[in-house]
Amino acid sequence: MDERIEISVRLKELRRKNKFSQAFVAKNLYVTQSAYSLMEGTQNAITAEHIVRLSRLYNVSTDFLLTGNTKIIEMNIKNGFLPLINAKAHAGFLKNAHKEDVMEDFEYYRIPGFNPTKDSVLIEIEGVSMEPTVISGDILLCQTQNNLDHVLDGSVAIIVTEGELLITRIFIHEDKKYFRIESDNPDDEDKKDIKKSKIIQLLMVLGKVSNVLIPHRELAFKGKLKTLEESVASLSKEVFKISKKLNI
Repeated sequence: MDERIEISVRLKELRRKNKFSQAFVAKNLYVTQSAYSLMEGTQNAITAEHIVRLSRLYNVSTDFLLTGNTKIIEMNIKNGFLPLINAKAHAGFLKNAHKEDVMEDFEYYRIPGFNPTKDSVLIEIEGVSMEPTVISGDILLCQTQNNLDHVLDGSVAIIVTEGELLITRIFIHEDKKYFRIESDNPDDEDKKDIKKSKIIQLLMVLGKVSNVLIPHRELAFKGKLKTLEESVASLSKEVFKISKKLNI
């Protein structure tokens, strides 16, 4: 059977099953009833926009309308897909990320080799507070840590408080009611304490989608190495200047 005829048959079946008139469907497609009638009769072409509108109207996939295929993999945590959330998302929106009424607001991705839990999400970061470990635009693989007493010292985490979302490096505090937080950005030397009771949600950063996070100790070593390289470069310049003077 011709593909256009097959699509036409599915459109008629869906309309009759839902007890819709041609006039009703035509109104949802922003076309006249006669134009829609020609679509069902394969005399009028169906555009991509029509297919999308029809899939929403009948609550079926576009793939089903085009091919009749009902074996569609749903994009959800059970099937290995993770929602991608921008860091600008409101704290409450992030906390409710896996509730059914907000699921459709996300794009979903599958990470090869990673089996997500129900608390796993992908978060796109904005800002420079964690450079060079995490740069603006990085997508982080995160998982909610429900027990704040099980946080590893020096871990990278995303802290959600009332109306704020902060990516930071988190340290165990001598006072068990607090965490010490600080940035990896060498231009930001400010260290702060945050009360655990203020934390609505804590997401541990498991890694980046593109590459692995730089461990804190390695970061400190790289910082010292960079300083040493700069000192050697400066010393070389001074030696060159002295040599030039002696040659004169």
